Amino acid sequence: MRISYERSGGFMGRKLNFSVDLEELPNDQAETLNRLLQQADFFNLPKDLISRPVPDEFNYIITVETATQSHRVRVSDSSMTDPLRPLLDDLFQRARTGKG
Repeated sequence: MRISYERSGGFMGRKLNFSVDLEELPNDQAETLNRLLQQADFFNLPKDLISRPVPDEFNYIITVETATQSHRVRVSDSSMTDPLRPLLDDLFQRARTGKG
């Protein structure tokens, strides 16, 4: 399974991109990401959760690809669901540190 994360927008408009293959992670980290995906019910989320843009707000695009399916979700800070937030927080920390 591969997860791609992109954050854009914000006051400075800087982009942050990160991609990780769960097969290349230690088991505990892969299990954490799998659990966060399940808790967010990721594959059942709509493709676009943003109803209207908000100036200077962060926007996120998360893409998850498995051997059998691919799903992409676009969300912003104000449209983020509570179950999705822990996944976004985890991916943001990984993107900031550059570590899988």
